Amino acid sequence: MDKILALSDGDSTELQKYLSTLTDDQLTTVINNGALKSKKVGAMIKGIFKGSAPGSPEGSNRRLLVYQHCIPLCESGDLQTEVAADIIGLLMLETHTLPGTSLAKLATLYVEAIKAGKMGSGKSLELFPTVLTALSACEALSYGKGELSGGEYKKQLINSLCSSRWDPQCVIHLTTMFRDVPLSSEELQFVVEKVLRMFTKLDLQEIPPLVYQLLLLSAKGCKKQVLDGIICYFKEQDVCQEEEQKLGDLDLEVQSIPLDQLRHVEGTAILHIVFAIRLDHELGREFLKSFKTSYGDLCPFSVALLLSVARVQRYGEQVFDLLKGAIIKSFKDEQLQQGSKFLQDLLPGHCSVAQMILDTVKNR
Repeated sequence: MDKILALSDGDSTELQKYLSTLTDDQLTTVINNGALKSKKVGAMIKGIFKGSAPGSPEGSNRRLLVYQHCIPLCESGDLQTEVAADIIGLLMLETHTLPGTSLAKLATLYVEAIKAGKMGSGKSLELFPTVLTALSACEALSYGKGELSGGEYKKQLINSLCSSRWDPQCVIHLTTMFRDVPLSSEELQFVVEKVLRMFTKLDLQEIPPLVYQLLLLSAKGCKKQVLDGIICYFKEQDVCQEEEQKLGDLDLEVQSIPLDQLRHVEGTAILHIVFAIRLDHELGREFLKSFKTSYGDLCPFSVALLLSVARVQRYGEQVFDLLKGAIIKSFKDEQLQQGSKFLQDLLPGHCSVAQMILDTVKNR
């Protein structure tokens, strides 16, 4: 390590010669020792890059080796937070020098590590968007027996990632990370669908921060899908609570989530959504448009969300007009249903908006 630091202050020729004498194992051992002791590891990695010309096969391979070793090292939890952050920061600065084949290998390394549940700390994920961005700019990459553009290669990776199992620990990290990745509308849809499917795999207290990150991600698109997914999740939780309360008299141990805890989480999620709507008027318009077309899907959570959105000045009048319309339509539908046996058989579960509003007030 000291030799690399000393030579890095001078001409790169001597440094290149010295690095050429080191085996891969020797180089990674030097990096490990410096990182674990928190001793000038940043300066040492800079020295390795200085002595590894990106235009030469040897230099390019050595650079790739540094990335392949440092990414899992930063994720291991063995390094101090500041040391891991410094290493990732240095790697981000040099990513643009890597050839397409190296970028593809690094992107695949990330995807495989995520699939294997080895990205729990999320410390190295900050580098992944930089790798994907550089990868998508590549003109042609080998894939199977043919070639793909960098953009197509990135799409294949994201599709593969979103089709695989995610460790619940890394869901929030990944959602945050995807905000910094350039995504096509199709890729964004893959990601949003995957994150929404993961809601039921997370502990209840992890839902509000995930909702917050998902709302930030919706700035890229899929606003309706994000809102519908969040509302659907809480609607299902409310239905489970109702069923558990019905069984409560028979089995006191049946309740899986304490009601007060669920209400607290719902309240925090509503605060996040209302805050996002204040900042993103398109999100607000999408929310109201979605409500107009789904009166029958109302639930106490969506009513509470509507009433909270009504406190935003520009939406107040629209929300109350929509609620009035929903209540009137609900009463008319109920009258029609009561007067027709055919409709009673056809639509057995009539949704009373008035009752929904009363339930919302009672719950909150």
